[in-house]
Amino acid sequence: MTTRSELIDAIKQHQLYVMKQPGGKRMQLRNGNLSRIKMSKVSLEDAVLPGANFIQATIQDVKFDFCDLFGTNFVEANLEGSSFVRADLRGANMARAKLRNANLKGADLRSGVMVIVDAGRERKVKRATDLANADLQGSMMSGANLAESNMSGARLADADLSDANMFAVNLAGADLTGCNLSGAKLKNANLKGARMKNAFLTGTDLTGANLRNVDLTDVDMSQANIANSIGAKAVTPLPEDIRELINAHSEWLTSGGAAGTPLNVTGRDLTELDFSGLDLSAACFDDCILRGALFVDTILAMTSMRNADLTRARLSGAIMNGVRMSYANCTKVICQGVKFGGVEQRDGNGDKTGQVWRADLTETNFSFADLRNSVFEEPQMKGASLAKANIAGVSFGKTDLQEVDLNGTNASSILNGNIPERAS
Repeated sequence: MTTRSELIDAIKQHQLYVMKQPGGKRMQLRNGNLSRIKMSKVSLEDAVLPGANFIQATIQDVKFDFCDLFGTNFVEANLEGSSFVRADLRGANMARAKLRNANLKGADLRSGVMVIVDAGRERKVKRATDLANADLQGSMMSGANLAESNMSGARLADADLSDANMFAVNLAGADLTGCNLSGAKLKNANLKGARMKNAFLTGTDLTGANLRNVDLTDVDMSQANIANSIGAKAVTPLPEDIRELINAHSEWLTSGGAAGTPLNVTGRDLTELDFSGLDLSAACFDDCILRGALFVDTILAMTSMRNADLTRARLSGAIMNGVRMSYANCTKVICQGVKFGGVEQRDGNGDKTGQVWRADLTETNFSFADLRNSVFEEPQMKGASLAKANIAGVSFGKTDLQEVDLNGTNASSILNGNIPERAS
């Protein structure tokens, strides 16, 4: 079956099959080309269409219930209002598809194992179902199996995903505003940068999930399981304007700079705000007042905090590779287990250049700070002060400490490093 007219005839015969009328014939077509086809308000229920190509098709209010759509290609297809109840969509590619108000209740969207012929030999390849940047707003997906699928950047506002299996699903940067996730299983899912404002999480399993930069405004987490999740440390909601800036920063990070805006709050008073668990890589906090602010387990790689006031701030467990903190006031800061490492530089093709961007702690004041068990991988520390700081268990490695004030520290308790003899 190769011509478009033959395909249309097969669709017509399938309508008769569905209605149990004479002349009806179940549509069975493997790897059929239905790209850019236009149809609406027809039923392909129970059809067998594995590997079919529906790229950029316009298929509105069409029934695909109980269909075999294994490995189908729906890239950029318009499927608004269509129904896929309990359809087999394993390994399907639905990237950038329009699925607003679609019904995918009980659909199987797990990864599919494809048989690829390579140099005359067959080999099996596991392919995740792709819903990246798909528009699923208002869709019904309760009880669907989405395990390991790619839903990064998808629009799922007001969608019903109750009781769905979403094990290890990739929802980075997705919009889940007002989404019903009650009873959904999101163990080990990646929700980094997702928006979940007003989402319902009653009985939701988020164990081991990545929740960095997730907007949880007006979300009741009390009945969700967030054991061993990443980035769920913050307990105090951020001001709305700061939350919006972080949402834009998250979009910038997840899109590789293609969308969103990097966070820049230069000179602002952010006293005692809680940024714990967020990914604030490459953000700018220059000249900010951050007294008593919380950055527990926060990613601050390549972040700029020049001349910032971090007095009594808490940064335990933070990753500060390549951070720029020259002239910052870190008096009495708590920095237990912090890593001041370097960032390997890459060229325009993503290849390593052999150059490393070291953290810059020039003239940084860590007086009376708690730096226990932190790691310093050769940052610039000229003129820095660690006077009377607790440096027990600190690894200085090959860091140059010749012009660092170490007076009054417990230098004998460091893990390793070359402490100048003048330090007492």
